[in-house]
Amino acid sequence: MQNIKSSYKKNNYDKIFQSICFSLNPQKIVEYGILEGYSLDSFVKYGKNALIEANDLFDDFPYNSADYDFIRNKFIKNSNVSIYKRNFYESVNFYEDNSIDIFHVDIANTGDVFEFAIQNYLPKVRGLMILEGGSEERDNVDWMIRYRKPKIQPVLKKYSNDAKITIMEDFPSITLIRK
Repeated sequence: MQNIKSSYKKNNYDKIFQSICFSLNPQKIVEYGILEGYSLDSFVKYGKNALIEANDLFDDFPYNSADYDFIRNKFIKNSNVSIYKRNFYESVNFYEDNSIDIFHVDIANTGDVFEFAIQNYLPKVRGLMILEGGSEERDNVDWMIRYRKPKIQPVLKKYSNDAKITIMEDFPSITLIRK
């Protein structure tokens, strides 16, 4: 894999994605937040039988955004990959309940993102939901504090009786959620 500006790269989350794909043998993977394609590379590599939908706001996201042409060109040879310009909050009805094997979200995640994902997307997932963040260290990154973003930890505690939640690594961390 090439050098990609991803918080996942530091902790070699590629191995986590590999293990998840091996254990679930996914048929459908849905991802929100592409940036330069680190996790998408992993899903393409290890989810060989899966149809993969990768969604991003691209240039509509005012911060560190993905480049549509770069992503499209990078994955154009993969016939099982579809790239869409979609808003995470407006796309829930595109998916049937229990239709997604792996659902991955990495969109500047905050407590609000986690809350929305659990309430609205978890019913769509028959396998595993993967979200960037979840640790106390991740809740206390500069931009979360500076912009007074809702912390993730209280949301995870709120749903801990309703779902199986596992937080991996201290920073940047990744949260795995199953019904």
